[in-house]
Amino acid sequence: MKNLFILCLLILSAPSFAQTASLSGTAVTASQRGIPFATATLRQATDSVLVKAAVADENGVYVFPGIRAGTYRVGLTGVGYAAWTSGPVVVVDGQAGSMGAVVLTEAARSLNEVKVTATKPLLDVQPDKLVLNVGSSITSAGSSAIELLQKAPGVQIDPNDNIVLQGKNGVRIFIDGKPSPLGPADLAAYLRTLQATDIDAIEIITQPSARFDAQGNAGIINIRLKRNRAGSPDAGTNGSATLGFAQGAYYPKYNGSVSVNSRVKKTNLFASYSLRQARDWSFINLYREQSGQFFDQKSETRSTSAGHNARLGADWFVSRYSTLGLLLDGMLRDGSSSTLGRTPIGFVTAAVGVPDQLLIADNRNLSNRANGNANLNYRYADTSGHELSVDADLGRFRSTGDAYQPNRYIDPVTNELLFERNYRMNTLTDISLRTLKADYGQRFWGGRLSAGFKLSSVRTGNDFDFFDVQNGQDVLNTDRTNRFVYTESIYAAYASFEKSRGKWQGQFGLRVEQTESDGRLTSAVSQADAMVTRRYLNAFPSSGITYKATPNSTFSVTFSRRIDRPSYQSLNPFESKLDELTYQKGNAFLRPQYTNTLRLSRTYKYKLTTSLSYSDTQDFFTEITDTSARSADGRPRNYITTRNLASQRVLSVDVSYPFNVARWWSVFMNVSAYRSANEANFGDGKRIGLTAHVLSLYAQHTLTLPGQLRLEVSGYYTSPSIWGGTFQNRHFWGSTVGLQRKVLADRGSVVLTLSDPFNSQRWRGISQFGGLYMDASGGWESRQIRLNFTYNFGSKQLKAARQRETGLEAEKGRIGG
Repeated sequence: MKNLFILCLLILSAPSFAQTASLSGTAVTASQRGIPFATATLRQATDSVLVKAAVADENGVYVFPGIRAGTYRVGLTGVGYAAWTSGPVVVVDGQAGSMGAVVLTEAARSLNEVKVTATKPLLDVQPDKLVLNVGSSITSAGSSAIELLQKAPGVQIDPNDNIVLQGKNGVRIFIDGKPSPLGPADLAAYLRTLQATDIDAIEIITQPSARFDAQGNAGIINIRLKRNRAGSPDAGTNGSATLGFAQGAYYPKYNGSVSVNSRVKKTNLFASYSLRQARDWSFINLYREQSGQFFDQKSETRSTSAGHNARLGADWFVSRYSTLGLLLDGMLRDGSSSTLGRTPIGFVTAAVGVPDQLLIADNRNLSNRANGNANLNYRYADTSGHELSVDADLGRFRSTGDAYQPNRYIDPVTNELLFERNYRMNTLTDISLRTLKADYGQRFWGGRLSAGFKLSSVRTGNDFDFFDVQNGQDVLNTDRTNRFVYTESIYAAYASFEKSRGKWQGQFGLRVEQTESDGRLTSAVSQADAMVTRRYLNAFPSSGITYKATPNSTFSVTFSRRIDRPSYQSLNPFESKLDELTYQKGNAFLRPQYTNTLRLSRTYKYKLTTSLSYSDTQDFFTEITDTSARSADGRPRNYITTRNLASQRVLSVDVSYPFNVARWWSVFMNVSAYRSANEANFGDGKRIGLTAHVLSLYAQHTLTLPGQLRLEVSGYYTSPSIWGGTFQNRHFWGSTVGLQRKVLADRGSVVLTLSDPFNSQRWRGISQFGGLYMDASGGWESRQIRLNFTYNFGSKQLKAARQRETGLEAEKGRIGG
């Protein structure tokens, strides 16, 4: 108990009152105009060891906060300007020093690149987003993308693998500026194959500007994949390779990756490949009471999966201002699973724990998922501020499934087989996506004017074949077999303007989107919602104002209106069985949800960030569990579907603060709190009126130890909250401990990690809706010991491949699992 107390104390608290100082200044031209985004470095005067690096704002102002007393030298560089280094500068504890305005002279020729070697902070707070630098966390080694997201400030992963940001769903997940073409189930599967060794940073954009698609009420989480280091040579090859092993409570897991970047003058080629091969275990307990009966289901799932991700790209630097690029990427995942389910069934009024039947459902599933995307990009940017970017994209996603679902009813006393009903389900999802977009920007009226358009087209086909298994033979059930085809086109255009004047900076934008969709169901059974056609035009304004009260204090207020369109699969109105007494169906009449968000934030000394936001979502949609007609033998049934609630209102507060306890001990802490209120009235006593006050804590301590060792201890806690519209879930917490050592002349590193040492990552939620009471809980192999080795090879100074976004944005994130 004493050790547990010490560990919790280390994770959740640390002295943060060490007296420090700050040093600021301004990089200006000969005409005293600020040099935007100049690079500033602070080095010890005695040995030139780098202490801190900073990037100036648009007015050339830079700040080194939280530094200790001592004697330093300041270095300034800017693209097109000669480097400048100061003489010795004395910094005194508790004082804010100033370098004043420093004039940088124009260089004889432009610098290709400025390289600063320093450890990135875990969290980089920028005006329009928060950046979680994955490479700065040693315990991220061996983790998957979905595990990293659980650590991100304000992010939660609910038991259904839905991603929630600051209490709101509808988050769009981007991979290098474009979403993966997956809905909740498939997206979670993909994120589990994407390893931390492939990820450079996670960007959290809560209020995207008009330049982004309006899709996503909670904002955007962009997972930025790693590129190789930038440097000066125009030719050469470099790359990295990683091998990893993890052991859970039951099964081992393996992962590996390799990436290569090769540059020859005006051509850059890059490629990467990663894989995860694993056996996994999880469990779900589901107790429900309905129509006077209880169903106490307990199931365990054991699965085997192999996931492969590959990327291949090339950039051709056509001229000084023009670049042409081609990017190909793909994903392939094969999986199989077996679920052992036992469900005692009885009457609530009977003696406690005395069932009259036992349902045994040992399901087997085979699945295959494949995704391929191609992007062609042209970019023009000259020195006068004109920028043009054009993207053409093609995407294809295909998923197949084969599920065998037996249902054997046993007498719990005599073990006699009473009766059985067995089924097989084959599914095929085939989705094609096409987009064309262009973005243009130029200086205008002392600011910057941007405009663009986007055309997108999506076609999705869903085949569902349902078989009754009779005497070992599959007999097609035409009443439950169907085909659903959905097509959608979106025509969008936007314009935005931003300008700075003195201490003020403003940004205003408007995006207009015309949506045309058509859903058609083909089946033997006639349904009222077999064909649904929609046409609607929406305007989405966004604006933001920033005020720099002092060099150390900046305030901003932003407003945006956004939309969430339903996933393609959730619109399919036909039923599919999950088990004998539970099924799932889509909702062809599901409407988009619209969210207005207002956010006020303050950044102090470029470190302490505080924000207050309020959002109102109308026609909020979410998955709910409802009751339906009884089965053939009179058993009550329930089903899962997606419905529009009346509204969801969220008030949230977020505080982030990175600081140093000592030069060898750095800390990052984040506190998020929000109030979420869900309201709906579906009649017949089916009302939803749930309010939750949720507190989320995260802390990470990184200690540099002798012998080239780094120790990292992190932990998070989330208080009871709401998920799935009707479930009130209990608190959730976890922690991770990791140790890293550099080897092979710092080209390699070995990381040993223990995740969830207290085995605390277990979820539980209770729902009461429409005469149905449910108590659900579950967990997985969250406690693991991991060993990872990474090696960097080739040139350390090679220029990196450029980062760029593609046009497959909102469309891809809506593909249903």
